[in-house]
Amino acid sequence: MSDPKDPNALRIVSADSHVLEPHDLWTKRLAGSPFADRAPRMSGDAEEGYVFEIDGLPPFPVGLAGAAGRPSETLGPAGEIREGGWDTRARLLDMDTDGILAEVLYPSVGMSVAQSKDREYQLACIRAYNDWVAEFCDGSGGRLVGLALIPALDTESSVAEIGRTYELGLRGAMIPAVPSEGHYGDERFTPFWAAFEERDWPVSFHVLTGGGSGDPTLGSGIPLVGIMNPIHHMHSTLGVMIFCGTFDRHPNLKVVSAEHDAGWVAHFGYRLDQMFDRHHNWLASGVSLDLQPSEYLRRNVWYTFQKDPIAVETRGRVGVDRLLWASDYPHSDSTWPHSRDVIAADFKGVPQDELRAIVGGNASALYGVEI
Repeated sequence: MSDPKDPNALRIVSADSHVLEPHDLWTKRLAGSPFADRAPRMSGDAEEGYVFEIDGLPPFPVGLAGAAGRPSETLGPAGEIREGGWDTRARLLDMDTDGILAEVLYPSVGMSVAQSKDREYQLACIRAYNDWVAEFCDGSGGRLVGLALIPALDTESSVAEIGRTYELGLRGAMIPAVPSEGHYGDERFTPFWAAFEERDWPVSFHVLTGGGSGDPTLGSGIPLVGIMNPIHHMHSTLGVMIFCGTFDRHPNLKVVSAEHDAGWVAHFGYRLDQMFDRHHNWLASGVSLDLQPSEYLRRNVWYTFQKDPIAVETRGRVGVDRLLWASDYPHSDSTWPHSRDVIAADFKGVPQDELRAIVGGNASALYGVEI
């Protein structure tokens, strides 16, 4: 293992890792509140697997969210769960094992909680999570960077929680990739974007956090058919923000596409420009942009990935400074505990300055992580 704190070693920052919320996070923190009886809680057993029960939403399976390092043939709802998901000390030990200096943290169960349409219930659960994750990071010596979970149901509540969690010391935010109503180009989101821009906070759209309506398998019932659906949501959300002028009104807004990979970005940018140049006269009536569509992708958006050699190959078109490597610990797709081997394979032949930027320097600059 390479010591992640060795100044001569490759300084790696995972720009997309996760916590796995403790079983009593919400039952403990919502006790005595109007939502005590509805607090998200864990049920199940070790043999069949544990789930989090969330009022009004499908159960969240815990096993896969903590399955980092397990062989593919053992994946499923039951099995070993990494304690580093909820224990700071265990987390730092697992990071040392993997040679990771620092991590940017997203929720796990919280990604489902953020999809509740019950405004007051969602807010109570989100505030409890944000308080907990701030405490989780406090004992890490700066190696864990917490992102706030911010609701997108109404801008007044959102802006208030942005301000509150900024004071807690969190470094950015995650919001649903698709809002429960409308779209992110709506004028009602203007105070929302302004609040992030004012604080220089990166705001992330994470995979599996919205747009669940319809059948992504197109009636086939084959889960593998629908696995690309989250990337399509990201295409649509970025397209809306570009063509509705969000990035023109908020030129310093920093957006992160998290865990959608990045090999698609080069072609997406090309197609945006091609279609806009060819068809804007009749399809884009009333749309006036300060830049070419792809230039917003280069100026305002960053992209996380873990195993995506295509992103590495196309880095020149996307922008080396836009790419953020991630381990996805402790989820089932994580590169832990072989992250350095994965990096060595996927970045073979990449110049050292570009390698250091993508696996650590870019995240350090974006989130203010000392490496």
